[in-house]
Amino acid sequence: MADPYTVLGVPPDADDDAIRRRYLELARTFTPEQHPEKFAAVRAAYDQVKTLDARAAYRLFEAGKEDTIDALIEEAACRTPRPRVTLQALTAAQSG
Repeated sequence: MADPYTVLGVPPDADDDAIRRRYLELARTFTPEQHPEKFAAVRAAYDQVKTLDARAAYRLFEAGKEDTIDALIEEAACRTPRPRVTLQALTAAQSG
């Protein structure tokens, strides 16, 4: 099976929105009625990398790369917004 990033024409570090935009662009170009085989390849590639979890599974199990679980967790943590600590919360934590 072909590399999904190559099929979609996106870099491996692309985010969900960039991958989705490219998939929709290719799906409009290669409609299932006119190009069923190309559309199936694009759809399969998109399914493999459409979310962070799907990309992690692809990298771990299908691509055979040397990624570790810790690296994938760190990557996911970098994309997760962190709660902001306010002065009021710090003061409350120290006094109580």
